[in-house]
Amino acid sequence: MRTMRKYFATTICAVLVVLTFVSCGGKKKKVSIPYVNYDNSIINSTGTIDVPFKLESGVKYVQVKINGLSTDMIFDTGCSMTLISMLEAQQLIKRGLLTASDFQGTAQSSIADGSVVEDAIFNIRTLELTDGQQTIVCRNVLTQVSSNAEAPVLLGNGVLDRVASYTIDNEARVIKFKLK
Repeated sequence: MRTMRKYFATTICAVLVVLTFVSCGGKKKKVSIPYVNYDNSIINSTGTIDVPFKLESGVKYVQVKINGLSTDMIFDTGCSMTLISMLEAQQLIKRGLLTASDFQGTAQSSIADGSVVEDAIFNIRTLELTDGQQTIVCRNVLTQVSSNAEAPVLLGNGVLDRVASYTIDNEARVIKFKLK
């Protein structure tokens, strides 16, 4: 019971920190989303990397590391940015992997149902995709943090645009990234 209270208190604190980032100050810091000047480090000798995916209910999930924390993300070519839910943001904050200095402001975006939402934008210092031997490291990935705790975690074009191309091999269950 005591552990549950401590967890609940920690979770509430993390939520308040994120909400404070989003709502502080009379003026909101708006972010324009850049898609150029990426700082990528790619450890690869062949020019391609085959990242495995899991298929669940027709949805492809790839494992990534966000600032060192492993998570599964939906491979979503229709998503303009990378998106994490408040729960993932809380985990990153709790571990010290996401800080106030990573907060970049807010941005409005249109979601799948056509409505417009305004969410916090954070800089993810590193986002890694790997096949177990070779790794793509994307630095300074602007990431939308949904205020919806149940929002899906999406790997979108903010990362996918950093490679020359990608193809999906459904038989082998890998996404083949061709590097620039």
